[in-house]
Amino acid sequence: MREDSPMTGRWNSGALVLLVALLAPNLVKAQDRECGDVETIVRLAYPGAVAQSEGFLRAGDRTITLPSDTSINPHAIVCRRWRGRPGLLLVAVPLIAQVRSDGTSGDLDVLVVDEASGSPRQRLRLPHAMDDDAIRLSGVSFDTAPYVLGSDRLAFGVKREWSGSSRPNPFLETTLSLFEVRAGGLSRVLEDLVVFRSTGSWDLTCAGETVATERILRMRPGQHGQDISVLERRTRSASKPDKGGECRSTDRAEPSRTILLPFDGERYQPPRALRRD
Repeated sequence: MREDSPMTGRWNSGALVLLVALLAPNLVKAQDRECGDVETIVRLAYPGAVAQSEGFLRAGDRTITLPSDTSINPHAIVCRRWRGRPGLLLVAVPLIAQVRSDGTSGDLDVLVVDEASGSPRQRLRLPHAMDDDAIRLSGVSFDTAPYVLGSDRLAFGVKREWSGSSRPNPFLETTLSLFEVRAGGLSRVLEDLVVFRSTGSWDLTCAGETVATERILRMRPGQHGQDISVLERRTRSASKPDKGGECRSTDRAEPSRTILLPFDGERYQPPRALRRD
């Protein structure tokens, strides 16, 4: 497994295989704290930001949360060195408008930053990317696996993780978006592909069922660059008491399927069924 990405990569018949995997949260968070002087980055990216309280700044009507070594906050800035482009940092800045008991509203700024100076080179704001409700946004992280789109064209990924609060109906989901530096700006080339989802229903003691879906991405040559071949695997896990009252579980893998996402030279268009609702 590659240490610089929550995806694995290996060469197979000349194509790069990219496997989306769930890593331990502390490893993901450690990778995404490669900010260096984060206060300089914030000052240069948001010149009008003012200190609100310890660890928090205010930029206009939005709150910016600085990363912490002692706690994990899904609204905090995350950063990672871009392995494919030495000297550049990838920075995600949640811009939180409001936090309520029933949800959050806010945008997400994605920045490509010069590591030496802390100055932003490219940036893109994703409106409402931090919005949530009963299904809470539990984390933002970077994916720096080598998504080669074509000759001298490289994308990076931003993952968002979601979790539900219902115990009888547990829910987990991870989405992936890809971004490319293009024409002096930053463009999203893949939007919110669901790479992992787990849903379930159980009686809080034993009986129930969980369905887990993972999607493995493989880059392959296409007409306008590199297409993405998505291998979808789904597993059903059921549990129920046996005659002796012991809780027994069984897993059943469903037949896998492959979906092709063609690259049109600008972006990928995944089917609606593969995207976040």
